[in-house]
Amino acid sequence: MGLIFGARLAKFHEVILLDVNKEAIDEVNKRGAMISNKDGSVDTVTNLRATSDAASIGVVDLAIVFTKCYWTQEAVKNALPCIGQATTVLTLQNGWGNYEVISSVVNPDQIMVGVNYVSGTTLGPGHARQVGNPVAYVGRLKKDPDDTVKKIADVLSQAGFSTTASPKILQDVFNKLALNVATLPTAATLRLEAHKLVENSGTLNAMDDILKEMISVAATQGVQIDFSERQGYIHNLLKNAVGAKGSMLQDVEAKRRTEIDVINGAIVAIGVKAGIPTPVIQTFVNLIKAIESTY
Repeated sequence: MGLIFGARLAKFHEVILLDVNKEAIDEVNKRGAMISNKDGSVDTVTNLRATSDAASIGVVDLAIVFTKCYWTQEAVKNALPCIGQATTVLTLQNGWGNYEVISSVVNPDQIMVGVNYVSGTTLGPGHARQVGNPVAYVGRLKKDPDDTVKKIADVLSQAGFSTTASPKILQDVFNKLALNVATLPTAATLRLEAHKLVENSGTLNAMDDILKEMISVAATQGVQIDFSERQGYIHNLLKNAVGAKGSMLQDVEAKRRTEIDVINGAIVAIGVKAGIPTPVIQTFVNLIKAIESTY
């Protein structure tokens, strides 16, 4: 995701990728960032650089966080040399809880929260495939969009991601979380590409059961999710994401730790506090944990 957004933004702005993967860094610096598009074409963007040294970057206007949730705190701490008092830190990560982690490192007033519906698959070091809907929402928790939010939304839209400066970002986060909770562990458990999740009644019924539990839990946070709207959105998105692999499936295939704790696990935890049972969601947590234990 960082490569996809970085490459698109680099067509209009100065972009530096901060990473710890030396092979990926070297490939980007040698040949540029390669993005394979849905139509089969490949964009190669060379006017950006990658580094593992945050101090070499200097203070930036905008830092976008795309790390896995369990690396968030360490990654943001590592990036502190390029985060000044006027820097905006935007999380476009999966799951629930990244804002709290980042705010333990950075002034909360500098943090923006966002969600996006782009899907990305790593094809190799410095090479990713972009599928999914190029749509995003950004905002500040419990505040209306200010000028900075609107400007960053415009910047992302210019780069090809249709972005809304949202006055209800918590709603948008839970809408995206509903998608992830329903689809990511289902695909990872069954090893299915996105479009195959809507090809049989078994997966459709499982995702619907997850969505119903998710809606009950979201309501305890003051967030109302319409079942028919989310069900239709999820089915349509999956149907059009032909060949896409969810991030959790990519993690399982690579034998990496997944983000199950901040996706399905987060909903289970909220449900426990609110007294809302989530047996189907908990079952998928158990299954993904079982898969991880086999690595």
